[in-house]
Formats: sequence, structure tokens, C-alpha cells
Amino acid sequence: MPKLIEKNKQLFILGREVLLSLAEIKAFFLLNNLDFEIIYQKENKLIISADKTPASNEMMNQLGGTIKICEPLGPLKNQKDDIADYLNKVIPSGKIEFSINGFDALGIEIKKSLKQLGRSARYIAAKNTATIIYNNLVKKGADIEICDNFAFITKAVQPIEQFSQRDFGRPGRDDQSGMLPPKLAMIMINLATQKKNSVLFDPFCGSGTVITEAILMGYNNIIGSDISEIAIKDSIKNVDWIKNNYNLDTTNLNIKLFQYDAGIISEKIAENSVDAIIAEPYLGKPMWGTESKTSVEKQAEELKILYLRAFLEFKKIIKKNGVAVFIIPRFMVNNEWIKIDCETEISKLGFKNDCILPEQKHLLYWRPSQHVGREIWRFKKV
Repeated sequence: MPKLIEKNKQLFILGREVLLSLAEIKAFFLLNNLDFEIIYQKENKLIISADKTPASNEMMNQLGGTIKICEPLGPLKNQKDDIADYLNKVIPSGKIEFSINGFDALGIEIKKSLKQLGRSARYIAAKNTATIIYNNLVKKGADIEICDNFAFITKAVQPIEQFSQRDFGRPGRDDQSGMLPPKLAMIMINLATQKKNSVLFDPFCGSGTVITEAILMGYNNIIGSDISEIAIKDSIKNVDWIKNNYNLDTTNLNIKLFQYDAGIISEKIAENSVDAIIAEPYLGKPMWGTESKTSVEKQAEELKILYLRAFLEFKKIIKKNGVAVFIIPRFMVNNEWIKIDCETEISKLGFKNDCILPEQKHLLYWRPSQHVGREIWRFKKV
């Protein structure tokens, strides 16, 4: 059986947008004043070492862009025999069901070794999180990751059913005003790096995804506004639904929701009173892939005016050194991106680009099949 390595190492299996997931983890450790070092990074696998690490389950509840969090078993001298020995000990009776991500041939060999030890075994080719959850492999300690010839045991997986429920099962859902995925809302909240008692504000709140995810993450001073009356009604429904369906202590929860135009929001919000703005604004009309380049460029210019008008207001209400985590769309037309260049104008208003990954200007959230990509920008008021 492999020798145990230090318990302060953790393996993260990152989501589809690797840079975005990496930035979120860095932001999480920064927010919690935890020093850490990246000791391995390749494709979607990240190993960190830290003096202190939060419990994997607790961390998973705070991260939107991580698929798995694993803790070390140890270096492998003989992969097949070491893992078979571990499984034989960790599941002392009954049938051993296990998975090893990306190592199907090894899994079959381990199954044979377990049978030679007199154990009934089933190797599960777990291609996704749902398979791991369905077969209860995390609780059994039987989902294994191999990285840099180290064995890691999965301790927490992304709660995909909860995300689906909060996305599609909430009572107020409008495809026109509320399409921000809950996991992306969590990532954006983390990128803001704000303490739990900070004032968070979403001036384009739609059906309240940022609001409800912030509540679940433990924030207690949250403001939401939108120009749409329907959006605010949906937000109120969804906040009530979150309160009623999740075991939350809402004693100190302070939420304000109201209808207002983000372009004149300083009329409603006091100057220098907001720690962070976290928002997905209006991204334009839905795109189907048949739009002309000219029409999309026109829409991009109109959206730029909207966003700069909003940032002119943000300057008044955000505290010094406060941040705005803000989505700016880009549009795919005939395999070419049409982008909205706001950075120079936003900088002139008194903000600086402050991406968590300093080598990046922004972080992209996009699937190749989509016509609209989301650029996640982080601006600091200076």
C-alpha cells in the first residue's frame, strides 16, 4: 500500500474552462488568507500544497468551477498492486466497486488482482460525475485519480443535481432575463474576493441567480436591481424559494430588491457604499447563427454604450478599491469573433483591469456550439 504523503496537498479536477476554474481557486485561497503553491498543473488537473486547506466538502460548496476535490493516498510503486491493496483494506467486506478516471486498462488489471485476493470486484468506467454519484463511490472511498504517479482519493464532487435544481427547478425563470448558470454566478462571486459581510450588488439581477448563489455561499448584505418589473418579481420568488428549500440561517440576512435603471442607479444607491458589483448585463438579442455581421456589429456598439453608461454610475457607488466582476459578451459570426472593446473607456472612468490571473485580461466562458461567449472581466476602482 502506498505510503501516505502530506495531508496538506489536494488535487482539483477543473471544469471545462480551465483558466476560469484556476482563477476561482486562486481567488478562494486569497480570500481566506491561505498561502498555497501550485506543484502540478496539466490540462484539467491541478495539485496544490498549502499550510492549511479547508475540508474538501466545505470547499466544494463554495466553488462553481471545480469537478472534483481529491486528497492524497500516496506515491505508487506498483500501480496495480498498491491500489488493489488499498481497496481491499478500505472496503473490508462485500463487493468492491471502484473507478479510476482515465485508466480503464489499469482498472481491469486491478479487478483481476482483487479476485486473486478472493474479493468480488466491479470496475466502473466513470466518465462523468453523475456515474460517481449514482454508484456512491465517494462515500466508499473508491473513486481514484492518478496524477504524476500519485494516487488521490476523491473526497467531494460537484453537486450537479443541486445546480440543475437551482437552474431549472426554481419558480421564477425567464430565458430572456435569467440565463446565467448558477455555477458561473458562484465563480464570479469568488472572483470578487469579498468577505461574507461585504455589500454585494447586482444591478442587472434578472431572475436573481447572483443573489441566490450569494445567499447560499453565506453572504448577508446583498442588493439586486433590474429595469424589468418581471425580473424583480422572479428574483423575489427565487429568494423565497432558496430560503424555504435550503437549511439556511437567515437571521442576519439583509437583502434589498427593487426595479431601477442601472444607467441612473446612483440615484438609488449611496455613494461609496458598495464593496463589489457582480453582474451579467443584458447581452443583446438571442442569436441563431443567421445574423449578418453588420447587424451584430451594430448591436455590439449599442451594448457598449449601455455598459459604459453603467460603469459611469458604478464609479459613484463602489468604494475605493472595490471591484466590479462584469460579463461582456462576444459574438461568433461566420467563425469570426465580434468583440466589444470597453477596457480603455472603463479605465478612463477610474478603474483598472485586475484579473486574478495577471497574465490574462479576462476569462472566457464559452462552448464551441454557442454563438455568444461570455468574457468575465474584473475591474478595481482606483
